[in-house]
Amino acid sequence: MAHPGGAYRCPAFRPDPQRGSVMLHSWRVAFLAAWAAVSVAQAQTPDLASVGQWTPVQKWPYSAVHTHVLPTGKVMFFSEFGDGDNPMLWDPQTNGLTALPKAGFNIFCAGHAFMADGRLLVAGGHIMDDSGLPYATIFDPFKLTWTRIPNMNAGRWYPTVTTLPNGDMLVIGGAKEDRSKNLIPQVWQPSKNAWRNLSDASLELMYYPWMFVTPQGKTFMAGYWKPARYLDTEGKGAWSVGPRTSYAHSRNAGSAVMYDEGKVLLTGGDNPPTNNVEVLDLDNSKPTWRTVPPMRYVRRQHNSTVLPDGTVLVTGGHSGPGTDNPKFPRYETELWDPTTEKWTELAPASAYRGYHSTTVLLPDGRVLSAGSKNVKTMQVFSPPYLFRGARPTITSAPGAIAYGANFRVTTPDAASITQATWIRLGSVTHAFDENQRFMRLDFTASNGGLTITAPANANVAPPGHYMLFLLNGQKVPSVAKIIRVGGDGTTPTPNEPPPDSGFTAVAFGAEWKYDDRNVDPGPTWMQPGFNDAAWKKGPAQLGYGEADERTVLTKATPPQPTVYFRRKFTIHGMVEKATLQLIHDDGVAVFLNGTQVYSRLISNPAHASYADGACADNNLSQTTLPASRFVMGDNTLAVMVKQANASSSDLSFDLELKVTTDGMQHDALFFESPNGGETLRPGSVQMLQWMTHGFGVDNVSLQFSADNGANWSTVETRMPNLGFFEWTVPHAETTQGVLRISDPARPDITDKTDTPFTITAIPRFRAITFGEYWKFDDRDVDPGNQWTALGFDDSAWRSGPGKLGYGDGDEHTVLNKTTPSQPTVYFRKKLSLSEAIRSANLRVLHDDGVAVWVNGRRVYSRFADNGLAHGTYASNSLKEPLISTATIDASAFIAGENIIAVMVKQSGADSSDVSFDLELNLEAK
Repeated sequence: MAHPGGAYRCPAFRPDPQRGSVMLHSWRVAFLAAWAAVSVAQAQTPDLASVGQWTPVQKWPYSAVHTHVLPTGKVMFFSEFGDGDNPMLWDPQTNGLTALPKAGFNIFCAGHAFMADGRLLVAGGHIMDDSGLPYATIFDPFKLTWTRIPNMNAGRWYPTVTTLPNGDMLVIGGAKEDRSKNLIPQVWQPSKNAWRNLSDASLELMYYPWMFVTPQGKTFMAGYWKPARYLDTEGKGAWSVGPRTSYAHSRNAGSAVMYDEGKVLLTGGDNPPTNNVEVLDLDNSKPTWRTVPPMRYVRRQHNSTVLPDGTVLVTGGHSGPGTDNPKFPRYETELWDPTTEKWTELAPASAYRGYHSTTVLLPDGRVLSAGSKNVKTMQVFSPPYLFRGARPTITSAPGAIAYGANFRVTTPDAASITQATWIRLGSVTHAFDENQRFMRLDFTASNGGLTITAPANANVAPPGHYMLFLLNGQKVPSVAKIIRVGGDGTTPTPNEPPPDSGFTAVAFGAEWKYDDRNVDPGPTWMQPGFNDAAWKKGPAQLGYGEADERTVLTKATPPQPTVYFRRKFTIHGMVEKATLQLIHDDGVAVFLNGTQVYSRLISNPAHASYADGACADNNLSQTTLPASRFVMGDNTLAVMVKQANASSSDLSFDLELKVTTDGMQHDALFFESPNGGETLRPGSVQMLQWMTHGFGVDNVSLQFSADNGANWSTVETRMPNLGFFEWTVPHAETTQGVLRISDPARPDITDKTDTPFTITAIPRFRAITFGEYWKFDDRDVDPGNQWTALGFDDSAWRSGPGKLGYGDGDEHTVLNKTTPSQPTVYFRKKLSLSEAIRSANLRVLHDDGVAVWVNGRRVYSRFADNGLAHGTYASNSLKEPLISTATIDASAFIAGENIIAVMVKQSGADSSDVSFDLELNLEAK
């Protein structure tokens, strides 16, 4: 066997008196076979200077979901779900791990970036999915201590933190305690130990927006929404619209990085994933997104990391649909060169890194790749430049410099240095590094060292710590020297935070369902199961007559006596105490899970009765609620607000509910797909997907019901909790199909499809739909005569979802474009059928010519009159992709495995685009 050190160790031989020479002969055969394998392996040793090398996978105690390179050169990381507040310290030089002090709250799903003095601001945290904590804290990497600062305006779950040019810290986005979005950006001002609200910049954002500081000093949101936006953080803040990306779909779960001064790179994302890539130069007078050659592989949930030579490393992710899909791992590593704008494939990783994975550049030039959901491992990648000869060395350099200053770096390799680069320390989570950026520095060489010019201002290099690399002519980097620019390096003492008052389950300003129709809703309107689907909804404050309402209610004549409000919220854990604050005008009564828990100025709750009296405008009442009235999981608040009399001119309502729980993290399962409404075919294979909240669910059981839960049959029991399962749909026709997933050790941890799905064996069905995955060959190479056959080996072909092509900007999978344009691109897809086929109808999207084969038989072609040889072009040119429809020979299909093979032809050597997707509708006999 081959060992990591490269040496071969003979297996131990012990004579067996019962077997004698037979065993000796077997041992000799085994030895020779193993030796031959080693010889082949040595002959096939990769060129490390071209592809780099990964270390073996190493176990860690926690999944590295939030990872930070500290100014000390060590790496701090913390984990997910219930393990969130378990920060660890890793030393890249010794490979040692040390447990750090806890932050004091669950910092999973927080945002973070380094302050000017090197401390790490961590903002927000985890209550449950889509519900964030309002807490913020600062980690000191020199003292290894945490210091709480005053709470933010509300909770933030999946926010982004950005270091501003003046050293303040912008916190933006995320979800509040009640799962509504936090609309108001805030700025932490270290000099004042206080938050400043950007109240005029209220905007609902995506999770973890991709924020960068521009060379002009503004902050720029590169995605994943379009258009991009600029945020002015002065005063009360203001948004302005930026350039729209040219990619036609959403880049959700893609990655973004500032790879040079003012230059942004966007890669992948979408669902299903894409390999589309765009760049933007913010220094242009009119910045415009520009599509560049795509990655070789479609990806989402991957990471992008700038390397010392200015290239960008893309690692991990998956190529399948859904949030996290280990069934379609992307082990391949790709490197983007900003000079040529081309991609190179490097050595593949050996562990899946998808959702919740992180990647950071280390000071020694290696790259740490770690984490993924429930994955407690790491690997370290040595890029190719570490195998191209001796490394330059830095003998000495200053610890801190001023903007625009010239500073001296001593090195014995001064004469060979061709580049000095400067990379901000990494602070990454959820496929985005909130801290990293790259610059090239001017320098002059003289005996024994370099004189380097620091960045001109804080717009191009926000204050903080950067890794300085020196590179020689072979682009081999030195070990970095970590240098601080800007900031005074002092550590102000923050104000003590207010006492922990729990989390906000429902915040002021939250959205409510409401009924203002002046109609009695009946006696069960306050019950959790009441159907309020016909009610309207809107954000608080709700009311009329005072001009301060966000949602203006209908005012009847005379004013209706009663208006009704309902809102659901979720509790994880046992409630220990709860505090309610109410804005109301006039009377109010509050019901929790159907039981009245508070009232004021209401003695008669009948719909037509008015309140017992009037109260001041926007009157604020406060009370505590009994903890026993809450339930674990979904809860319902129902509120009636009554007018004082028939001449009352105004009505107001808003509410805040804060609760303190036992702090326990509780596990949960959530079915994602199918989730109701689908039509499935008996005998087909359906990918089941679910999410897990918490870490305590190791195994799951799956059950199926054909009668909406009245009776259940077992699909699988006690299988590993991987998050997905390939289910063969049973031959049980029903319109009431549901699936249930549960923890076999704890049956209360369970979930099922939200609404029933249908299983039907109707003769007509869609066998292939637009947007599915295809194997493809875009290398401009003739695949030979057998490429349409089922047995053809397409293992070297890549795969991706439709639409496939290039040039139109709406492709999910961008194909390679050659110069001149390749005449033919090839596609293959396997299809399993359980029965014979009576008729078949094809819809194929193509630009330009197309030909389709089923099991080696050509069943359709269009604009292929010049022949089907690899080097021939199409016989017609299309300005836009065309969808052609045809009835094809159904006898080409067989019961069992089939292969659909398609060639798409360009119209000429100068053709600018190519497109392909396909839909196949079949009718069984």
